[in-house]
Amino acid sequence: MHDFGARRIGCREVIEMDLNKQYETYRNQTSDELMETLLKLTAEQKQAGEMSESKMEEIYRMLSPMLSESQKARMREIIRRLNEPI
Repeated sequence: MHDFGARRIGCREVIEMDLNKQYETYRNQTSDELMETLLKLTAEQKQAGEMSESKMEEIYRMLSPMLSESQKARMREIIRRLNEPI
């Protein structure tokens, strides 16, 4: 439980608050703007040693059962772009 003033909330609510914040941050960006943001964030994570090609594959394997074939293809394309040299 986390204490937010007079109200205590659970981890799930904290995660939902963060997701809503992230959604609001990126919801008005175009596809190209989102890709640019993703490339920037990934480059920062790679520099810090927090992201690698194998980590991206792990994320793909975790999410792919929930994706349609076209979503899988799009995710593969995004991963390919993220793995290109900067």
